[in-house]
This record gives sequence, structure tokens and C-alpha cells, in this order.
Amino acid sequence: MTIRNAFAFLAAAFICSCSGKSGSENAAAEDTTSQESTTVVRATNQCFVYQSRKDSASLNLEITGEKVSGKLSYAFFEKDRNTGTFVGTITGDTILARYTFASEGSESVREVAFLKKGERWVEGFGEVKDSAGVMIFANRSKLDFQKGLDFKPAECPSGK
Repeated sequence: MTIRNAFAFLAAAFICSCSGKSGSENAAAEDTTSQESTTVVRATNQCFVYQSRKDSASLNLEITGEKVSGKLSYAFFEKDRNTGTFVGTITGDTILARYTFASEGSESVREVAFLKKGERWVEGFGEVKDSAGVMIFANRSKLDFQKGLDFKPAECPSGK
């Protein structure tokens, strides 16, 4: 087999392995393979919005096992909008992640936390401290989810 044929075979195998399923079909939590004893965990995509008077925010989650990533955007009235991505972990009903965002022409990183309440995610707040240029929670056990932004389920934008 020539290198060109081997490359074509691998490319065809890769293309055939892509499923192209929608978010609701992607909801399967696990799929085991018969060739190996490893477990493949499929990602679930979920979208949420916060809306209050003139303020809004959106939260797009991609959860794969204990890992979570996604997009987060805030649009508060008479304040600079900030939009970015986050990467973190989900433990039980809590997400803890690093949010990298652009605001006022510069890039910043801060820790974010969300608590699952029914079908919603509520953002938690607490005292923060600077750790090598990243704003992190000073004491994660003292996070307050009572007055946090309440993100409700929403349709994911097309092309997510």
C-alpha cells in the first residue's frame, strides 16, 4: 500500500466516524467500544440565558464527563460587554471553570462557578484574589449562589 493510499484510507475512516448528530441526539452519556475496553463519553451541548430588564447574559455549555467548556457572554446596561470562553470541571451539581474574556480592549481571566438548580444554572459569587494575573475565588466553600445570575434553558443558536 502506498503512502497516498494509506492516507486516503485514514481520511475515509475519519470521515465515516463523524456522526454529525444534533445536540438532542448527542445526549447519550456513554458509548463503549468493542475493540478496546475504554469508555467514550459523548459531549452534550446546552444553552442558557439570563434576562433582567436591560441586562442579559448567555451561557453555552459543552459537558463531556467531568470536563466542561463553553462560551459565556454578559451584556449589562451601561457597562462594557464581555464575551469569552471557559474551561473547567463539573463535580456533582457544581461547575468551576476559568473564564477568558475580552472587555475594554484587553483580555482577562477569572474563575467562575455555577450551581445546578433543576433545569437552571445559577452563577456563584464570592471574595476573589489575584493569583498570577488570574482572579480566583479566595474561599470556594463560601461561594454565594443566592443572588447570582439565574440562567434558564434556551435554544442554542444555529451554527453553535
